[in-house]
Amino acid sequence: MRWRRHQREALDAIADSADARHWVVLPPGAGKTLAGVGAASSWGRPVVAFAPNVAIVSQWRAAWTAMTGEPATSDRDLPTVFTALTYQSLAVFDGEADGDSQKARLHPNGLALVERLHDAGPLTLVLDECHHLLEVWGDLLDEIVAGLPDAIVLALTATPPELLTATQAARVERLFGDITYQAGIPALVAEGDLAPFAELAWFTTPSAREEEWLDARTVRARELVSELTRVDAVDVPLLSWLDLHDWRDLQPDVADAVVRLALAGHLPLPEHAHVTERHRTPVTLDDWLTVAEGWLVGLRDGDDDAERAFQRRIATLLPGVGYRFTRHGIRPGHPLVDRVLSRSSSKAAAAVEIAARTLADDDRARLLVLTDHARAAALPADLDGVVEPQSGSVHWLLEALVADGRLAGARPIAVTGSTIGAEAHVLRELLPDEDIGQGDGVVVLEGSTADRWLRAATEALNRGWTRCLVGTRGLLGEGWNARAVSGVIDLTSATTSTAIVQTRGRSLRTDPDRPDKVAVNWTVTCVAPDRPQGDADYRRLVRKHEGWFAVDEEGDIVDGVAHLDSHLSPSAPPTAIDTLNARALARAADATAIRDAWAHVDPARENAVVTLRITADRGPAPVALRPLPTRKELTPKAPVGLAGLGIPAAAVAAMLGFINSPTAAAVILVSLVLFFGEYVLRAAQVRASLATEPATSDYARAVADALREGGRSPVGAEGCGSRSPRAARPACTWRGSRRRSRRSSSRRWPRFWAPSSSPAT
Repeated sequence: MRWRRHQREALDAIADSADARHWVVLPPGAGKTLAGVGAASSWGRPVVAFAPNVAIVSQWRAAWTAMTGEPATSDRDLPTVFTALTYQSLAVFDGEADGDSQKARLHPNGLALVERLHDAGPLTLVLDECHHLLEVWGDLLDEIVAGLPDAIVLALTATPPELLTATQAARVERLFGDITYQAGIPALVAEGDLAPFAELAWFTTPSAREEEWLDARTVRARELVSELTRVDAVDVPLLSWLDLHDWRDLQPDVADAVVRLALAGHLPLPEHAHVTERHRTPVTLDDWLTVAEGWLVGLRDGDDDAERAFQRRIATLLPGVGYRFTRHGIRPGHPLVDRVLSRSSSKAAAAVEIAARTLADDDRARLLVLTDHARAAALPADLDGVVEPQSGSVHWLLEALVADGRLAGARPIAVTGSTIGAEAHVLRELLPDEDIGQGDGVVVLEGSTADRWLRAATEALNRGWTRCLVGTRGLLGEGWNARAVSGVIDLTSATTSTAIVQTRGRSLRTDPDRPDKVAVNWTVTCVAPDRPQGDADYRRLVRKHEGWFAVDEEGDIVDGVAHLDSHLSPSAPPTAIDTLNARALARAADATAIRDAWAHVDPARENAVVTLRITADRGPAPVALRPLPTRKELTPKAPVGLAGLGIPAAAVAAMLGFINSPTAAAVILVSLVLFFGEYVLRAAQVRASLATEPATSDYARAVADALREGGRSPVGAEGCGSRSPRAARPACTWRGSRRRSRRSSSRRWPRFWAPSSSPAT
C-alpha cells in the first residue's frame, strides 16, 4: 500500500503511542478511512467500526476487503473479523425504560449488541466521524467505551479540535485523551492531497416584498426605542439610570452596548472604556434592549404603579420586534427577521447567477448546490405573503435553475432522500427504465429506489453529463463523494464546525481526470444593514468561516471572513455589496492566482499564528504625534570630520598670533561654519522628522515590540514584513505568537490605533 505522507505519519504516530486510545484528525479527502483500516488491521484483533450513516459504513467494508482480502459485514451478530455498523444500530432506546444511565435505556436489540461487544474479547473499536459522539450518541458511547477496558479505541474525525466547544472538548478529552495525530487542510493542499481552493461570498438584499415587511418592523423598532428613551415616563429615565452605574461592574455584553451608545452620542464614554472594532458599529435594537433589561426588571419589581404600567406597555411592544418579556427579563421570540433573510427569494437568484457565470467561464466546472431542506417547513402566519412557502427547498432551487436559459446545457438535477427531479427530457435520458411520461417541464419522481437514482445522478455529475446537482447537506454532505465537484454553492443555515468542514470537503477532493482542478466555494448571504436584526444572516456567515482557513485576495492563508474579502469585518455587515460581488467574481475567474497562492504554502508549517494586518486606507493625519526630542538628541554627537577641527584650528591660530591677519580670519570663519553647521543640519533633520507621518511599518514594529515587552508574544518587530508585490493595497503584516495568543493580541491592537485617523486595521 502506497501511503500519502499524512497517512504514513498518522500510522507512525499511532504505532509509537503507548496509549490504547487514539484520536486522529484528518480532513475530508485525506484518506482517513484507509488509514483507519491500516491501523486496525495491524493490531490483529476483531474490529467493530461505527459510522454515522450507511454510505460511510459501505466505504469501511469496501476498504477493509480491498486492503486485507478478508470479508466484511454489517451483521450485528459480529460473524466476521471486521464489522461496520451505524451508530444508530447501537443507539436504539426503549421509550418505556427508566434510569439515568443511557445504557439502561437501550432497547433489547441494543443491549444484545453491547453484550456481543463484551463477548468478542479484546477488540478494536473504530469510531469514525467521532464528532457525532459530541452531539447525539456521546453519553451512550462514553458508558460503553468505559465498559471495554481492554479495547483499543481509534477515533477518527475531520473536525479540528480548536473548533470544538468547551463541552465537546471536555468529552473528547475524557474519551480519547490527547490528539495522537492531526493534519490541517492547508498542509494537505500544499502537499497536493487536496485541491487548491478559494472561499467567496455573494451578498444579496431582500426582495421588494421582504423589504416592505422589514420596513414595518423598522417602524416598530423605532417606536420602541422612542418609548424606552422617554424622559417623562418614569422618575429615573433609562439614560439617566445608565449614567449612575460603575461601568466596570457590567457584564461584557452590556458594557459593549454601553460603549456603542456612548460613541453614538447617547451617553458619555465611560472612563475605563476599551474601544475596539466591534464598538465602532451603529447602535442596534439589540443594544437598546440589552442595556434596558435591568432597568425594566427594576420597574416591574418596584412599588410605583405608574412605572409598572410603563414596563407592561414596553412588554406589549416587544413581540412586534421579535422579543418577549419573561420573569427572567427580555428573551428572543420567534426569529422572524432571520427567517426572512435566510429564506429570501434573492438567494435563489444569486445561486442561479453564480452557477450561470461559473459554468460559462469553465466548461469543466461541476457545481453542488446545498440547502437545508428537501421541503421547506411551514411559515408562521406573520410571514404569509412575504416569503415563498417553498423558498429554500431543494425543488424550489431546481425550478429557479431550470428557468434560466443560460443553464439549459447544464442539465440541473435535484436529489433528496426519496426523490429525484429534473426536466422531463433529462430524466428520460438519465433513467431510461423509469416511466417519465410525455410531458415537458420539471418532473419529480418519488419512490423507494432513491438510492439508485442518487448513484445515477452522482455518476452523471462525475462524467460531466450534468454539471449542477442540487440537494440537502444531509444527503450530499458527510459520506457522499464526487471527485469532479469543483465548487459548492452554500445556501444552508448550519454553522457548526462539523457542517462547515463536511460541506466544504465535497469540493476539495482531487480529481485524477483533472489534475489542475481548483475549487471555488460560495456562501450566499442576504443582508439588510439598515434594518433591526438585518445582520442576522451575516452573523451566520461570520460563524461559518471562523476557524476555517482559505486563501485571500492577496495570496495569504487566513481564517474568518477576511479570506472572503479583506474589506469585510466580523463586526458589521457590508454595504457596498455590488463592489464585493464584482471582486468575488473576478477572483473566481482567476484560477491561476488561487493555485499559485497555495503553491507558496509550506506544508511543514501547520501551526496557525496571529497575523495583524495594517493598511493605510485613508489620507494622512493632519497632525503627526511623535515624542519630542530631548536636549541630548538635539545635541550632535562627538564632532567628526572637518567639523571636529574647528575649535582646535581657532586655538592654534590664536597662539600663532595670526588673529589680525586675513589668513587667521579666514581660518576662524571656516572653523565656525563647520562647527555650528553640524548643529544646523541636525536641527533640520529633527524638524523634518517631526513633520513626517510615520510609515505604516513604523506603527507595526512599535506595536509588535510592545506586545513582546508586555509578555503577550515571543515575537517583536522582527516578525513584521511587507505584503506581496501583487497586493492591491500597501500593507504590513506581523506574524506573532501561536494561535492561543490571538485573543490578547487582537484586544490591544484597536486600542493602539484609536488616537490615529490614518492607519486602519
